[in-house]
Amino acid sequence: MIEANKNIVIERMFSVYNRHILKKQFYKIHLKGADNISNRDKNLPTIMFGNHSNWWDGFLAFYLSFDLWKTDQYLMMDLKQMRKYKLFRKIGAFSVNRESARESYESVLYAAKLLKNKNSMLWIYPQGEMLPNDIRPLKFQNGLTKLIDLTGKVNLIPIVLNYEFMMEQRSEIFINVSESITVEEKLAKQEKTEYLNRVLTELLDKQKKNIVNGELKGYEEVLRGKNSRNKIIDRVYND
Repeated sequence: MIEANKNIVIERMFSVYNRHILKKQFYKIHLKGADNISNRDKNLPTIMFGNHSNWWDGFLAFYLSFDLWKTDQYLMMDLKQMRKYKLFRKIGAFSVNRESARESYESVLYAAKLLKNKNSMLWIYPQGEMLPNDIRPLKFQNGLTKLIDLTGKVNLIPIVLNYEFMMEQRSEIFINVSESITVEEKLAKQEKTEYLNRVLTELLDKQKKNIVNGELKGYEEVLRGKNSRNKIIDRVYND
């Protein structure tokens, strides 16, 4: 596997670049549930698990954890992608080879080692691949469950992301961070995985429904990009 090899100078440089490209690509980023991060148990490490529907997910994970929440962030990343983007090692990414059970478990053991640091925040996408948000069921793999069994007490926080075109030329991102959850130890491995799947599915479906119905109370604008093309055109016609 390819281990993380973090470098704070590169992290800071990437932070500037990352904010720039997010502002260039998206009109707004909306966040709900930030209090669930600030109110988490600071004596425990944190696992963030979410849906994986977009190439931008990892960039958002870095922005949230490094820029907004000031945590020691790590991200489990597909081996093929890691081989293409080895620079991501320097900002906390490490590989997982889901085509090999042995190598996959090696990555889980490595993740458990990282989580011995109480300030660590590990991002994991249990689907194991990038898929459209509306696919049901989400079909979680068992890596997250294995990791929970190894680490014991952690802040286990579901997070969902939707990329939506609203009334603008560029899309907007809606992010909802849930409260930390617990998984009953007596459950079998597959039952634990199904429970985690169910929690994330319900949260994702609820956020989609809220967006469709315009029920956006509680979302905070955390990043605004440049004006969309339609704003520029509107100014021209209104002058």
